[in-house]
Amino acid sequence: MSISRVAVVGAGIVGVALAREITSRFPDAEVTVFDKAERVAAHQSGHTSGVVDPALAAQPGSPEAKLAHRGVELLVPFVSERGIPYRECGQLLVAQNTDEADRLEEILARAEANSIPGVRLLDRKEMREIEPNARGVLALYAPHTAVTDFTALTEALASDVSAAGGTFRLSTEVTGFDVMSNEVRLRMRAAAPESHDGVEDDGDAGGDDAAGSSDSEGRDESSSRDESSERSDIDDQVHEAPRTYRGDNTTGPVIDFRDELRSRFGSQDWFKQVEDTIGNISDRFTNPASGRERTGSGNGRSASESERPTSGRERPATHERERPPRERDRPDRAEGTEVFDLVIVCAGLQADRLAVASGFDDDPRIVPFTSDYYAVDAPAEVVRGIISTVPDPSSPFSERSVVRGINDGLVLGPNTIVSLGRERYDKHGFDLGDMGSTVGFKGFWKFAAQTAKTAARGAKSAVSTSAFVEEIRKFVPAIDASAVRADSRGIRAQAIDAEGTLVDELRVTTRGRLTMVRSLPKSGATSALATAERIANQVFDGPADADD
Repeated sequence: MSISRVAVVGAGIVGVALAREITSRFPDAEVTVFDKAERVAAHQSGHTSGVVDPALAAQPGSPEAKLAHRGVELLVPFVSERGIPYRECGQLLVAQNTDEADRLEEILARAEANSIPGVRLLDRKEMREIEPNARGVLALYAPHTAVTDFTALTEALASDVSAAGGTFRLSTEVTGFDVMSNEVRLRMRAAAPESHDGVEDDGDAGGDDAAGSSDSEGRDESSSRDESSERSDIDDQVHEAPRTYRGDNTTGPVIDFRDELRSRFGSQDWFKQVEDTIGNISDRFTNPASGRERTGSGNGRSASESERPTSGRERPATHERERPPRERDRPDRAEGTEVFDLVIVCAGLQADRLAVASGFDDDPRIVPFTSDYYAVDAPAEVVRGIISTVPDPSSPFSERSVVRGINDGLVLGPNTIVSLGRERYDKHGFDLGDMGSTVGFKGFWKFAAQTAKTAARGAKSAVSTSAFVEEIRKFVPAIDASAVRADSRGIRAQAIDAEGTLVDELRVTTRGRLTMVRSLPKSGATSALATAERIANQVFDGPADADD
């Protein structure tokens, strides 16, 4: 393939690693990286606990397992050469009951089959020799699991791209592509300014402060109470029957956006104006008696005209429906075009929308999940490395960890719940277009129904900091709840197919000179260098060589 101009859309860790891979393979090519954010690693890549994930539970021989193994192989020498912090501290997965202990046995077998070195089971005595404050009936120990700084890693990769002559076009929003026989026309415009809502300075972490005495800006308790009309304590809004989940009814909705929104905005006048709209969207997919659930091939369109809801306007075409209202009409931002020999899109949270806008199908779809992290200063004897819960396939977002981070403080998290916006970091806001994309996706409700019982058990901790910390204290009781404070918030781009199955693998589709990265493995940051290598193999050598 003859190329002179290449565009990579997306400046997360995978997009930047891919740009670096291309510059190393084609030194004479002109490589440009586009992103609507103002910096690299602005979203998911820059909001993690820093764990270098060895994919302990990956299916033996699976692409995810191979990518994680190869990713660590490439990562370690790179961070060593660049002086990026990297500490091999070990990880304990701690079982609290016999069911979790049985899962540890299976994870051990998988880890050994994937040649992860040194992994072994520990009884209670052996567990406490490694981590004196860990509590459980059995543990799996992975001694070589490490932590690093993925933001610094992305910045170092970007430095390599720039040194090789590559260019970064940040604050530039790509809106679509025109694919021709031997080139791709990329459409773009200046991005709207970032609001930075809640990314760094919103410290209430879901509405309550674990210490109960001050918020992230150092204001005293009385001043915080003066704002209670606008920022209610989420703990006061969580009832015995959690508001965002509906009991054992696995045929109905598990997550009701109206309840979640009421808990945040119920007292606001403007909320009453949109509540009926939200209810109509949700009821269309959750009320079996209405007969209005869509059918079809998973492309977001109804099978026939007669099956469409009759209580409203004609539904817009898929590509119109998927774009948030706030992004549709920007008359003040003129659109321009540029032509490239090759375009590769690693758009993360916007992957499905850009794919649909380019003529690809909308499977898998992106559903955003918010992951909150918390911090606590504690001496090294409290937690030396990483202590985690045992992964539960029936509750994929329930994993918790306490991580001794690169800066020596403890990071707790993630605390994960469905997000009210794909790029909405403000804990007190939402994006109606993004919500419509989620609640209007039948695959989301199928996923919700499949995880109903386990999700309901963790509902309170998902919206309450203090409840979340109590969950952490079940396996590390030495954590001082009063010292926990909000840290970073990330939004995970989770791909889900039309049947409600999580897509946790590298999935790439190509048409002509345009390639779309539709989903990434769970160990996406850890395997970024290997993923870039794999994508480049597929683009330049063809699918037959992609796994070599």
